[in-house]
Amino acid sequence: MTFGPGPGAGPGRPLTINSHVHMQRLGKEFSDELADFYMESNEGRTCWHTGQPWRKEDFCVPADRLIADMDRLGIDKSFVLGIAFLPYNAYDPEAAEYAAGMVERYPDRLIGFYTANPGGGYAEAKRFERGIETLGLSGLKLLPAGNRLALNDRRMWPLFEVAQGHAVPIVMHTGWNGFPRGRVLEWEHPMYLEDVLLDFPDLKIVMAHLGFQWADEALWLMARSPNLYGDLAFWDESVPLWRLAQVCSWAKKLGVLDRILWGSDYPFMAFEPGMDLFRRVPGYTERHELEPFVTEEDLGTYFGGAAARLIGLTPEPASRRLTCD
Repeated sequence: MTFGPGPGAGPGRPLTINSHVHMQRLGKEFSDELADFYMESNEGRTCWHTGQPWRKEDFCVPADRLIADMDRLGIDKSFVLGIAFLPYNAYDPEAAEYAAGMVERYPDRLIGFYTANPGGGYAEAKRFERGIETLGLSGLKLLPAGNRLALNDRRMWPLFEVAQGHAVPIVMHTGWNGFPRGRVLEWEHPMYLEDVLLDFPDLKIVMAHLGFQWADEALWLMARSPNLYGDLAFWDESVPLWRLAQVCSWAKKLGVLDRILWGSDYPFMAFEPGMDLFRRVPGYTERHELEPFVTEEDLGTYFGGAAARLIGLTPEPASRRLTCD
């Protein structure tokens, strides 16, 4: 697939890409059961885009609203991800058509991902393959533990085979989650991905949320795995500035900061908090002598350069891998 520049792109300015946007439909992949869970979780909180208490429909914005929010902040492209939580009856096997339809309307702005039932085996792998070959989707989104699978559950191997064979990336949730019903937190540990990386050495994987509380382990795994990426979606809601700055400086020391992506977890979160928080990181690292310092150049990589390399818009640099025995 080819992509043109968005409204914020220009000579000398890298693309700005939001790598973690959820688009879903109320009553379909965003089921009534899942909507009830989100309503309970957000009780007493104000919806950021209405200024009123959250309603079920606020979690399911239309594509034109996403584009308007992107235009407002000069965001060129967004990865469009879905939702699949089978314990909440939140899964639609036809959701690929919905994602592809949004991309068809906004081909220069949206990059569509198929969101799969991770335990669906070869039948689900065929749906995913059709999403790539027929509908023009560009990657896969998986929420394994939300569907009672660990990150290395062999039931996902058919999906990994398709992704590696078609050279498209997978975005997989890692780390903390707020779903208490039957979701085992340990299964979200990034180190479970080591089994996947051994069997699928050419597969590109994005650790969504960089493992949250296991970010240190995630960074070390990235340092030995050149096809492994991470995004920092929802960190502005859950992580203080000092921790973000520490992780980014450490990532730069390990040579993996250029594989860390910005994501907002939209529409659950607005774009601005994460953008504003990360823009404070360079100054913080200098003031507090967190070396190596995060620089303005690193901001360009974080806000779009890494994502552009991930999906082949720009070439990958030669990887630097630490060795120690």
